Amino acid sequence: MLFSELYQIKRGTEEDWFDPILDIDTKLFIDPFLLFKYSNGHFANCHDKIIKFFNEAFMLAAKGKGVTTNLSYKKLLGMLTFPEVDEICLGYTNKSTKGAGSGIGFSKNIGEAIAKSIQAGLKELDHFEEIGILEEGIGADRISDICGNIIKDEIIKYTKEICERHNVPLEEFKVKHAAFNFQNLRWEDNKVFLPKNPFNDNPVLLLPLKILRDLPTINANGFLDWAWTNENELLRTDFNYEVKNQLKKEDIIRIATERTDLLEEYIKFIKNKGSYPYNLLKDPNGIYKWYEQSKTYTKQHPINLPVARNTKELAGFVKVLIEGFRTFIINNSGYKLLWNDNPKKPKKEEASQLLFHGLMKEHCKANNVDFSREVNSGRGPVDFKFSNGYTERVLIEVKRASSTKLEQGLTQQLPQYLTTEGIDIGYYVVIVQKDEEFKKVSILKGVAKKLSEELNKYIDVFVIDATDDKPSASNLKGK
Repeated sequence: MLFSELYQIKRGTEEDWFDPILDIDTKLFIDPFLLFKYSNGHFANCHDKIIKFFNEAFMLAAKGKGVTTNLSYKKLLGMLTFPEVDEICLGYTNKSTKGAGSGIGFSKNIGEAIAKSIQAGLKELDHFEEIGILEEGIGADRISDICGNIIKDEIIKYTKEICERHNVPLEEFKVKHAAFNFQNLRWEDNKVFLPKNPFNDNPVLLLPLKILRDLPTINANGFLDWAWTNENELLRTDFNYEVKNQLKKEDIIRIATERTDLLEEYIKFIKNKGSYPYNLLKDPNGIYKWYEQSKTYTKQHPINLPVARNTKELAGFVKVLIEGFRTFIINNSGYKLLWNDNPKKPKKEEASQLLFHGLMKEHCKANNVDFSREVNSGRGPVDFKFSNGYTERVLIEVKRASSTKLEQGLTQQLPQYLTTEGIDIGYYVVIVQKDEEFKKVSILKGVAKKLSEELNKYIDVFVIDATDDKPSASNLKGK
């Protein structure tokens, strides 16, 4: 459910805030580089605040000299502890709205990144996300959580202003890291009045659209791409790297640490090039519009679901839902939602998974069927639980036919999860987006039948034609 939907807000054209899906994270992140460019209202001084925070961290790191018993080092670790900002409903965790965050263990990683920066000759950071290039494990979600914690006071004020404008009711919550005390260099928790997210009973925090991206503007892979384009000969001779796609994060760290001049040039390049927020209108990754698309379609094409009273009927129940998804993709131009137009190429696998999830959920909601997701999409099989008189779990995995692990997912991953979790019904939904992939998937039904007999489970495969500009569903006959 959208925030605006829950609180019945009619958004005007002047509204600049991201309208979050409250019961499932959207894979977007606060980008500090865009925050650097964004100077409106409450966020006018936020980038300076972040830089001030990390300059203080640099000074503590320099005083501590990496000695873990040193008081400055302990103070540093306390500063660099960043809880998940799950109130913003953003991040990698698609099952719910609770992200990865940064506990005391990860604060050591950030501290080590700062120490590496100092050793490499960097005295301060104009863009703190540079540390994501200098240390393993500091990705988009971590950087976003760091930003979200440091500027949480500004986010709270921004949220309250929007709620006041739209008469959204507020409740009192105790908010972690609501403010940072620069005088004492410590975090403060405060009680704050904010809107409530009924799906997790947490407060909701709203953010400007203009500071959100799917990846930070300054990132390790971007640095590698720039360095390979501009310093190809140096990487080949000085570092002995011949093929770019064979480089790992540790190789990128080595380059950035040993040649900080390249890192500085990359930052200058990014500043000159500029950056733009994620385009929600086009939604090239298929991470947001699936919600409204699912809701609209299911209203126009309702499905009457049977009551499942036993395992066999539950299998048929879920099959009806999957067939409904197939009809949407093939006969109602749903396949277009899985393609980007310029350039013409398939969207990521997650777009298929989220759209599938949205349609399943909306159909179940319309039929008063309890529907819940047990495992994160994109990180393995998706375990759905249905109940409308009969309760049992069903495993459904949505996979693109282009996956290099397509057959392995059916023969190894799916059976292992079914066995481990004690689930008897498994469906493998395969999305075909190129004609040459039909041959690749033609063997899967036979494999599933054999697995069903061997494991005494019910396993089936659905091949769904999402090729572009298809005249009909003829390719699927007999499949």
